[in-house]
Amino acid sequence: MAKLSAILKERGYVYQFSSEKLEEITDGPKRTLYLGIDPSADSLQVGQLQAFLVLRYFLEDGHKVILVIGRGTGMIGDPGGKAAERALLDAETVARNAEKISEQVKRLFGSEDFTLVDNAEWLGKLHLIEFLREVGKHFTVNAMLQRDFIRDRVKDPEKGISYTEFSYALLQAYDYLYLHEKHGCDLQVGGSDQWGNIISGVDFIRRRTGEVVYAFTWPLLVDKTTGRKFGKSEAGTIWLEAAKTSPYQFYQFWINAEDENLREYLLKMTMLSKTEIDAALELHKRDPKERHGQQILALEVTKLVHGEEEAMKAERISQVLFGDGNVRGLERDSLEMLKSTAPSQQVQTGFPIIDALVAAGLCHSKREARQFLADEAVMLNGQTITDPKRKLGPDDFYEGIALLARGKKNVCVLMLS
Repeated sequence: MAKLSAILKERGYVYQFSSEKLEEITDGPKRTLYLGIDPSADSLQVGQLQAFLVLRYFLEDGHKVILVIGRGTGMIGDPGGKAAERALLDAETVARNAEKISEQVKRLFGSEDFTLVDNAEWLGKLHLIEFLREVGKHFTVNAMLQRDFIRDRVKDPEKGISYTEFSYALLQAYDYLYLHEKHGCDLQVGGSDQWGNIISGVDFIRRRTGEVVYAFTWPLLVDKTTGRKFGKSEAGTIWLEAAKTSPYQFYQFWINAEDENLREYLLKMTMLSKTEIDAALELHKRDPKERHGQQILALEVTKLVHGEEEAMKAERISQVLFGDGNVRGLERDSLEMLKSTAPSQQVQTGFPIIDALVAAGLCHSKREARQFLADEAVMLNGQTITDPKRKLGPDDFYEGIALLARGKKNVCVLMLS
């Protein structure tokens, strides 16, 4: 079996670590590590999924994992990566968000083989004078001002940074000390944007106790095509909560991945073996237009987040919408998912196909609609339509819906009103 350090390197999960060699952290004594998540929203987003896959590799290698839901630090807000002050959330909102995220992470791990804690349990008991004396004295303002995001904020007199956010690093360092003393935690992990906060905790514990603990970060995912932070789309953030981003929408986010991102996403966002990934990429290379790699990626990641049943539904709906167009093969629950998530337009029987194309947003004018029909670019339920006088009839609908497509990527669900 490959060593954990080799696995992490192979998957592209290694960015920074505080030891001379990664092997010192991962391949020696079994560690107790922790990841902190502040409940700034009522759901995790897709960019955070990578963290749980990294933790799963640590768990499988015999290390202990602590997940800290930051109900305490969430009341402050991490200033890292933010160009302006965060809006403070009230205690009720933070608590509600924390509860929902706690349920999500249990599903993501797929087991109860980890410890879940809330830092409000200890941060809420701190006394200000004691905190300033016992924690604050170990941090110099000079060093904190050297951090990129603080330096940038301080330079802008219109934005600046409040003492509230400036103190965030001290609270995170205290978390590390508390978990070290209470649970024997000796490794904190996180995304590369957390390096400054994490290494502050490492230094704080060394000064306070004289003991050595470690830091490890992975690179944040960035869409190479757009340069945008991973997890954002034209429609907004891609959430892991089905009520915010449906399994179908989640699947579509991955199926639309660009080829240049495919290898990285398969390595970092699935649990497929390197051999399976190489095979998927080879299959994709033979016929890129069929998007075999994206299909495998979308199915695997959707299974991780929403379960196999929902992933298979999303896959089938995608195949119908962008493949054979045959809605009659869908089960009732899949039809309901299709109605609720895909672009739709209400119509009536007797509606001219030209008017349906315009109403569905598949063309801009009746003249353009006629041209698409003449070019054999229009399909109704998978069948090519060319007659501009064609009208929608009762037989075109199954359970009240029909699929109208222009080309391969522009599809609308027609729903009988």
